[in-house]
Amino acid sequence: MGACSSTVGPEMTPEEVKKRRSETVKFRQTYLERAKKITPPPNCLLCVEVEPWIAAPEGVRGVDDALATFQRGSHTSTKEINMALSGMVSVDNKYDYKKSIVLSLKDKSSKDVITAAVMCEHNITNDVKVLELIWFVTQRKMEDKKYGSVLFRCIRDLAKQAGAKAILITSTPQATGFWLKHVNTLKDSEKFTTPVIRGKKLDKKMDEVPKNLSERRKLHFKELTRVNPVVRQPGADVRIFYGTQGGGFSGKPFRYNINSCSHIWLKVLSHNSKPLLSSGSSKASTQSQSSSKPMRSNPSSLRGERKSREGIAKQATGGRAERRSREMKSKERSSGGSPNRKKKSKVENPLTP
Repeated sequence: MGACSSTVGPEMTPEEVKKRRSETVKFRQTYLERAKKITPPPNCLLCVEVEPWIAAPEGVRGVDDALATFQRGSHTSTKEINMALSGMVSVDNKYDYKKSIVLSLKDKSSKDVITAAVMCEHNITNDVKVLELIWFVTQRKMEDKKYGSVLFRCIRDLAKQAGAKAILITSTPQATGFWLKHVNTLKDSEKFTTPVIRGKKLDKKMDEVPKNLSERRKLHFKELTRVNPVVRQPGADVRIFYGTQGGGFSGKPFRYNINSCSHIWLKVLSHNSKPLLSSGSSKASTQSQSSSKPMRSNPSSLRGERKSREGIAKQATGGRAERRSREMKSKERSSGGSPNRKKKSKVENPLTP
């Protein structure tokens, strides 16, 4: 497909386009650095597409070609996708893709894109950041091979590193079962009280989804929707992510409203401080290992350590034996002790029958 400058908006001059793309590249490079800390499967490459408007080599399936297969009714078009890839404003001028992140999971040998995603970062307040997952697509022949789940785990890791509080998935009716399955695998601490928000206008389309499923998947889909009830308004724990809503609730400031897709929320428990702490602890661990090398190379110190451990074990064993002995004596006393003592107690106590 290949995004070109003619698709980034006729109202922008070439200089404005160049400046905008430069800002987008700089922003995406921060996620490129974060992605280097994530290890994908050995047969795959995790890529942050910093300049996805550059076409892939001939014969290679690029991220733009992968996303071109995604359809969301009248909302998605080749031009809209190009706007997102280029970091421009949406076709209807209602949404800004300036802070968009384009991810792909590629085959390591062929470099073909297996699965791809487009997200946007939102700074709701100074302390609240959200990652919105807008498009997510997997090659049809690679579906049911867990590649989509792998990319989504990478997305969650990126969200933790970025310090996001939550991930919002704007899901089509057809993909809702896939996302609810991921919600069900989470711990209770990782779930919101009301994770699924949807408008009434979408209910009819949701009812039609099971018709195209096998009996097994139909039952599974119904169970997933049963245990994750839908609400029309955000609950108290997710309301902050929508900011101030004027008039009726529709799902702003996110790209697609609740009448065109389901809003599915997931918590992100770790924040920016965690990677920094883990990197510091890894340095401390390295220093401790380097300082302990001479001890490891000294056989006498190793023998001393083993003897010390054996002595501690013996003390622990002796302590347990003593405790058992005391317990047995205590039981004897509580049951009356020896037969001689019983007789003595009978003689000495005239009140005993």
